[in-house]
Amino acid sequence: MISPAVIWTAVFELILAFVGALLLYKGIDSRLLMAIGFTAIAFACLINSNFTSVWAADNYYRSEILMAVGQSFAMLGLVASLVLQAAFSGAIQAPQRALTFSAFFHTVRLLGGQAGVAMMTHFIPKQEQLHSNLLGLHVQAGNWLTDASLRGLAAAFVGRSNGLIAATGRSLGVIDSKLRLQAYSLTVIDATHLVVWTCIVMLFGTALLRKSPMNVSQLSAQTEGSKSPREGRP
Repeated sequence: MISPAVIWTAVFELILAFVGALLLYKGIDSRLLMAIGFTAIAFACLINSNFTSVWAADNYYRSEILMAVGQSFAMLGLVASLVLQAAFSGAIQAPQRALTFSAFFHTVRLLGGQAGVAMMTHFIPKQEQLHSNLLGLHVQAGNWLTDASLRGLAAAFVGRSNGLIAATGRSLGVIDSKLRLQAYSLTVIDATHLVVWTCIVMLFGTALLRKSPMNVSQLSAQTEGSKSPREGRP
């Protein structure tokens, strides 16, 4: 359903990667770029919190644009912060230090990704069960709305079913599928709220990061300056 919106935003993310790199080269703080990314992701999830079961690809364009900005800038800001940390902690001065820093970074990256997957894998089924149970409390036998819906659907299916019992069974299946669809829709909304609060926590964490002694542009200039005397030697 969202593939048409996701495909063209992938190209947009490639362009945003160059924009973010240019901003870092111009001297923007990597923490600010990362904060912009998390903020954009949070606003994208807030837009998607209005999700309903009738949404189509057109409803995702605004949120996908913000998500592209957020993912590109947050990732670039994070990588730039890691590069600056590696440069000023002496991690690139010796091969063994570079290996240790790289192992630490990839361990945190993999564990962080798996923690997010595990959290969502646990959160979504539990919330779907909760909403299915809560919605099912309002669909009980003997309730006039439930009985009216069953009779109306059975009357529509009776001409294409083997009797009234079969039509009633098909009606129950339709109601069950609608309840399941609404439960999944409410679960998606809860998941977007969870991501919003996660982004808020990440913003607080970003604000607590210490400012690097140099930004990316100054580090690049220093690296070029250290290479020029070596190139001039015979």
